[in-house]
Amino acid sequence: MRTFGELLKEYMDRTGISDAELARTLGVRRQTIFRWKEGSVARPRHAEDVLRCAQRLRLAPEERDELLMAAGFPPQGPPASPTRATGQDGVPPSQLPEQHYPFRRPTRNVGFWVAVVATVVAVIALFVFGWVRRASYPMAREGETLLLVAPFANYTGGSQGYNVAGRVQEALTREIDAGRLPGVRAARWPREIRDSEAAEAALERSGAALAIWGEYDSGRVLAHLSRPGASPGVVEPRLEKLLPSPADLSATINTALPEEVRYVALLSLGQLFADREEYGRARATLGQVLARPPADPQAAASLYFLLGYVAQMGQPPDLDGTIEAYSQALAAQPALVSANYNRGLAYLRRGRSGDYTRAVDDLNRAIASLSGDAGLFTNRGAAYLHLAGAPAEAPELQPEEAVARAIQDFDRAIALDPGMVQAYFNRGLAYVRKDDKGRWLPDFEHVLSLERDHAGAANALCWAFALERAPEIALPYCERAVVLDPTGASRDSRAVAYAEAGRYSEAVADLEGYLSELKAQDQDAYQRHGPARQEWVRALKGGQDPFDQATLDRLRLE
Repeated sequence: MRTFGELLKEYMDRTGISDAELARTLGVRRQTIFRWKEGSVARPRHAEDVLRCAQRLRLAPEERDELLMAAGFPPQGPPASPTRATGQDGVPPSQLPEQHYPFRRPTRNVGFWVAVVATVVAVIALFVFGWVRRASYPMAREGETLLLVAPFANYTGGSQGYNVAGRVQEALTREIDAGRLPGVRAARWPREIRDSEAAEAALERSGAALAIWGEYDSGRVLAHLSRPGASPGVVEPRLEKLLPSPADLSATINTALPEEVRYVALLSLGQLFADREEYGRARATLGQVLARPPADPQAAASLYFLLGYVAQMGQPPDLDGTIEAYSQALAAQPALVSANYNRGLAYLRRGRSGDYTRAVDDLNRAIASLSGDAGLFTNRGAAYLHLAGAPAEAPELQPEEAVARAIQDFDRAIALDPGMVQAYFNRGLAYVRKDDKGRWLPDFEHVLSLERDHAGAANALCWAFALERAPEIALPYCERAVVLDPTGASRDSRAVAYAEAGRYSEAVADLEGYLSELKAQDQDAYQRHGPARQEWVRALKGGQDPFDQATLDRLRLE
């Protein structure tokens, strides 16, 4: 018999449903679905989750039952009659099988009717009691992010307890309302949660994104924050408040604890949205934390680092916000290597005056701690290559030396990771600058052998052959580059090849399109490259080819 994970993977592959889609249906983390498929977690704890999987994957009754049995649950039995009505998803509604009884005349047996009435009353009472019990357990609604807050276990030895859950829920609800976080709700869990397994069960049952639970006594208050499907070895966030005396318990529970839980819960929620690639919601959540940032330097560094990450990953990225947030993280925790790494990438991508030097500085610090990271060497090499084209930014570094350092970094990256496509691509650009066709051509061809539809490599070959005054070789690569990535850069390269081939009107159309996009998207680059392109357009409209050898030599150094 196949395992639950094998079946689940087969059915998901068949329907094309991703881990993230199925996780949203069940209200669990994407990692939970992955662990079910890989077998690191054998199966769901509840049959209802298996049935919801079956419904989302549109399984036939036989497949549904096989999935149930693989998860250790009994099958539901044969399918309903095909003549019965079906629900919206084609699943027959739950119906009792029809039964036939022999006819018998009614009697006047009073005891019998009393028993019947008592039975009916009991059934109704059980139904109502069961409905009330179910209603008291909150469930995440479709598209909702639910935060559970459970009563804290009281170990003070006294019968008088504290409404810790109520205080925490109130604090979270205020923040959710103030931050206008749509689809987020804090709700009370009716029972105490005393360990991580019980927290995981509550999370699975409710579909919640976070469970807050804990305990207190006369000497301390301890709060845990659990997320669904936590990986083995991952330490869950926890807050421990030690009390100087039992008299401080009331103030800690009513004031200090809700404020600190609010911070950690919203930070965890921001991380959850970032994991889901919902960067707008992550920024809104973290912005609410930032309204009252923590005083602890390590906590502040975590907050600012996550703010930098979601600003960097958003579409479009907010590079100014990214750099500011990582700078705040480093001010709070100077040894935070990952902040140097990511800020260096942000500087490299922003590309303003002085940014490439700043990128090199940040990446140097990261390499000092992560000397085996091929990506770091690739990115530092790219920064050096940009510095070669902007000598005023680092006057102490000659362009030839900057190119040599770039090539050394790309060589190092390829030695660490022979499949690092970007390192081959960037090294090819460095060799174009050195006018070394014997080396740039193999590098770009190797990139295309690894990624046939690499738009950058096609555009680089278009550009490099145009610089060689070989438009007949360049143009097929140019056309391919424009198909793969119809942005300004590929049209700029094709314009040079068109002009060399005598196709002036097409060259003018490409250059004007490139200038229009550049002006709208990157004012800094427009200021750098726009004037020369405008001169080319005027020359081409006058019937002249502006690309003499001196111009091509300058372009080789851009």
